[in-house]
This record gives sequence, C-alpha cells and structure tokens, in this order.
Amino acid sequence: MLKQIRWKIWIVIFAVLVMLGISYYYGVVREAPDKVTDFYSVVLYQHKDNEWATLYEGIRQAEEDFKVKVNYFTMGENDTAEDQVSLIEREVNAGSSGILFAAVDSAEVETLLGEKHIQVPLIAVETGAGDNYVNITADNYKMGQALGNKIAEDIKQDNLNEKYRLVTVVTEYMERDSVQQRYEGLVDALEESGENIRIQNIFRQKGDFSLRLLIGTSFNNSGRYMAALDKYATEEAAAAWESKRSLFEPHGVGIRVYGIGNTAQTVNDLDNEKLWALVYQNEFNMGYLGIQALVHKDKKGWIDEQFAIKYKLVTRETLYESENERLLFPSI
Repeated sequence: MLKQIRWKIWIVIFAVLVMLGISYYYGVVREAPDKVTDFYSVVLYQHKDNEWATLYEGIRQAEEDFKVKVNYFTMGENDTAEDQVSLIEREVNAGSSGILFAAVDSAEVETLLGEKHIQVPLIAVETGAGDNYVNITADNYKMGQALGNKIAEDIKQDNLNEKYRLVTVVTEYMERDSVQQRYEGLVDALEESGENIRIQNIFRQKGDFSLRLLIGTSFNNSGRYMAALDKYATEEAAAAWESKRSLFEPHGVGIRVYGIGNTAQTVNDLDNEKLWALVYQNEFNMGYLGIQALVHKDKKGWIDEQFAIKYKLVTRETLYESENERLLFPSI
C-alpha cells in the first residue's frame, strides 16, 4: 500500500515537472524571438491626412515581420527642414536604431543632417537628401517622362491647332528632388515629342495660400492640358477642375489633368474622370524595404542595386487591371 502511494506521488511530481518545462519553453524560449527589442522612427513631410497610407501599410507589415517597433511622425504643412532634422535628432537621442524619412527640402535637409554627425542609419523614401543617403524610390525622372509621353500622345491624337498645344505644369515643391526630377523628365518628353508643345509653369507667389485657388484661376490661360507632379498638387488640380468644369464644358472646353500620386483621393479622382491619367509608384514596397534595410543595416551600394521600385501609368480604362488594383487598393 505504501509503495503504491509513493508511486503515485512520483507520477504527480513528474507530471508537474513536465508541465513546468512546457510552460518555460512556450513562455520563454519560443516567445523570446517575438519580443520587440529595437525601435525605429519614420519622419515624413505631409500636407494632409492619409497622404502616406500605402507606405504605412508596407512599414507595418515589416514591423510585424521583423518584430520591431516603429514610431511614426508626420510633419505639419508649414514645417521646415530645421523642424524635420530637429525631430530626427530627437528620435536618435531617444534611442532610435534608425530613421526612415522623406525630406521636406532636399538640399536643406542634406546640409543640416551633415552638421549633426548622426551615427544611426538614415534612409530616405520618395524624396532624398543628397548622395550620402539612400533613397528608396522609383525613378522620378522616368515617372515624369512617362507622364510627358502620355500628354504628347494625347495632343497628337487630339490634333489641335498650335494655340492649344500648351501644357501648364504645377511647379510646387520643387525644393524636393523627387519633384524636380519629375519635372525634368516631363519637360524633356514634351520637348522631344515633335508636337510643337509649349510649356508654362504656375506656382504660388509669396502671400498666396490656396493652391486650389491658384490652379482654378489659371484655367482661362492654361490651354487644354495640365500636369501636377506630386500627390497633393494632383489632388488640388483635380478638385479645382471639378469646381470649374461646369463653366467650361458647356462651351466645348475640357481641360485634361494629369498627375502623379497614389492616394485614395487621386485614385477616386481618376475613377470619376477628374483626372485623365495618373503615374504612381509602389509605395508599399518602399515602406517595407526601408524598414528591412534599417533592420539589416544594409549598405548604400547594395540597396541601390537590389531595391528597384516599380512605377506605372494608369488611366480610367486600366485602373481595375489586376496589378493596378492590387497596388492602388491594397486594403481591399
């Protein structure tokens, strides 16, 4: 009888030890890799909410895959390069292991960062800050070129007289290298098209506040074609045309607005014929690869060779093709 009791006691002890071992394995060993040990920071220029929604989706996927924490900061519309670099420096001092940023002013941010001697990795997305920093983006020159080629193709097909072969370009935010490069590609494509296209630029002067108002008041002298070179300007151009089209279309005048961007608003504007064509880049991959590069501490040359970001031109007719739908409606 005593032997049986001892035997049962040993079974209970053995079972308890097994359960403790399992608990330790799943509570400590298995979960250890999932614990967040590093954090990274994202500091982006911004003009309106949800401007970076697709980029954020890519970052959040990387955050989950690499088991890291990411702090998100979007600047105010009037924030300067000094504000952005100050925010970057603050995050570094708080212990951030690396910074992903979109420069509000490429040359100024480059100069100010160079004075700080920051030791953690700094990687740009969409808009860079000089050759010393990786910029994960599509080829901005070729994006502008694709937009220019589309406009030139439409002008040729429309076969309008020389008076109407005028393209108005919204040249806001040229302090960002992405916009500058897109402008160069657009102008080169238009000038090399052989269609005798004239180009005029519009931008806000000191004291002007509303970009939409500026664009709307330019329609009387803008010809039949208008191009915008970033997300915000594209949205404002589409909204300006929508507010004015009832004054023009009854007289047989239609202005075609072409833009660059991938926000939900620009996609909706294309679908509702407020935009004629749109060039966009794969911002989901930009965000994901940016965090991946920070986590792996990849070197500039290797990133430049490996991280090719795609871009595409889309019209209302091609909007719901499978690849466009996947990249422009990522949450569906």
